[in-house]
Amino acid sequence: MKKALLVLAVAGALGLVASPAMADTIRHFPQKATEGFFRGQTIEYLDFGPVKLKPGNKSADLWSVTNGVEGQYNIIDVVPGMKGYTPLWDVNLVTWKTGVTPRKLTSAAAARKAVAAGEATVKKAGLVVNCPVI
Repeated sequence: MKKALLVLAVAGALGLVASPAMADTIRHFPQKATEGFFRGQTIEYLDFGPVKLKPGNKSADLWSVTNGVEGQYNIIDVVPGMKGYTPLWDVNLVTWKTGVTPRKLTSAAAARKAVAAGEATVKKAGLVVNCPVI
């Protein structure tokens, strides 16, 4: 019995066992969510940073505006429950061209339209990030 209590005490000290004070941390992931855009709506995701893809892993596109306006968030085009959703995002860098007045882009379609109109450029960052949408 003493050994079991010691194991529980150590696990609790390491944050591995729930205590009443930890209940809120367990219900709500302790990392702060990052805001992004999906088809004109604000969404939230957790940013776990860059990852290396293993064979068979799939990724979806994420657009990050390098010289956007204030309040410009990263943009995704699929969310959980949609075909093609994955928490692994292939980062595309969108840059407004010189002489173009930047505006907020809130959808992948708007980013593609700005690029097609010659207002911005897009290039692969060569980076995949793990950012599950919540």
